[in-house]
Amino acid sequence: MATVIAAWSATSPFGDGRAAFTDGVRAGRPAPAAESTDDWFPEPDAAHLVPDFDIADRLGRKGTGSMDRTTALAVSTAGRLCKEAAGVVTTDERTGVVLGTTSGSTQTQFAFTGDSLTRRKPYFVNPAQMPFALMNSAAAQCASWHGLTGPNTTLAAGRLSGIATLRYADRLFRAGRASAVFAGAAEEYGGGRVLLERRAGNTAPLGEGCAMLFLQPSIEGNRSALAEVVALDTRLAVAGEPRDALVGCLRRVLAGTAPQRIWGVALSGLDPAMRTMERDAVGQVLGREVERVVAPAELIGDTGAATGSFQLAALLALAEGERDRLAVATAVDRDGMVGCVVVRLLGGSGKATQVRGSSR
Repeated sequence: MATVIAAWSATSPFGDGRAAFTDGVRAGRPAPAAESTDDWFPEPDAAHLVPDFDIADRLGRKGTGSMDRTTALAVSTAGRLCKEAAGVVTTDERTGVVLGTTSGSTQTQFAFTGDSLTRRKPYFVNPAQMPFALMNSAAAQCASWHGLTGPNTTLAAGRLSGIATLRYADRLFRAGRASAVFAGAAEEYGGGRVLLERRAGNTAPLGEGCAMLFLQPSIEGNRSALAEVVALDTRLAVAGEPRDALVGCLRRVLAGTAPQRIWGVALSGLDPAMRTMERDAVGQVLGREVERVVAPAELIGDTGAATGSFQLAALLALAEGERDRLAVATAVDRDGMVGCVVVRLLGGSGKATQVRGSSR
């Protein structure tokens, strides 16, 4: 049983939806950046923000008074995916959510903790903020807003979240626990996150957004699917050399694959040096240059846990019309974890077709 990507959508600094992200990636021009400050990081910081994203305007006022930006990005993107791929995105009681994160909404966590230290009594905090301070808030709210009653999982895998969500969804399908999965990751921009990233030595421009994939187990006769997950692998660079670990990952997932079948690569690196390392690792394994190379971080900034999902979305955005060729997304996190995923492009339209043998 294989896992296929049936549809996708994104909320990004290019704007709302699949079309806006596709246009931005194909144009190859970085999304606009704006300077932002707040109490947690008062110094001016240039960031790629989702334009005109007001939570109440997008989702209404009911239930959003204390909702954080991470949760709102995820809920809004899942809803947009349902609308953009109506007929493909069909749900039942076993449709689940698998969402990647770094640690949840840093901004909400900072605000809630700060209130407990600075208000007149420790318990004078806003209780409505508490659910959103938890790491699994975004996935839970996605399920609640869109009536998704299947498995609901949050994976704190940082920049390897894209690979982690695919692996987890595949396990759900193989175990018969889910009929379909909304898989992706969301990351917000805020002073709390800027403070942590800058103190960790990350000088890259930050971005925000959410990319969401609609995954299904492969079904005979389904001609609408966009791509099939072929293989994935993750490793820890124990010796502190991510390049060697990434080469090992690539050799494993591409074993026996003719280099000419590799159509495109999406890189995850935070900075040019890291992206060069990833490109060199791919070149060492394949022994040739790849036709298409895309690095979403160059276009929309460092989107943290959402990086991997944006990489896959970027490959799908560029691969329209490609069929039976392979695309690779690499992942490198500063804690030493590396990984890669290979997908086979199916040339599907993402539009509903008559499926033989479907249980839906």
